[in-house]
Amino acid sequence: MLAPLELEPIALAARSVHRIDNGKGTKVTCVTGVVWVTQEHDARDIILSAGQSAVLDRRGLAVIFAFKDALITAGSAQQLPAPASLPTRSRSYADRAWA
Repeated sequence: MLAPLELEPIALAARSVHRIDNGKGTKVTCVTGVVWVTQEHDARDIILSAGQSAVLDRRGLAVIFAFKDALITAGSAQQLPAPASLPTRSRSYADRAWA
């Protein structure tokens, strides 16, 4: 069984920025506060509130700006699929002999 991926939170003071270079595929999650996410060569503005996420889809620089004190995480957007069912263990000879 694989353990869940733990991401270290990044604290941002009000009106400060966090830079991510070449972050294509990085998932940015706003844990607390409100942040603005902008990417190089992208006219979109992404505003994230607590509990919201966005996946960076551009190479180059991405900037996360905190409108007020905020806590974010940034990490791989890839997730492992959950198994449909757990495999059943076949009984060994010793298990059958002692049953």
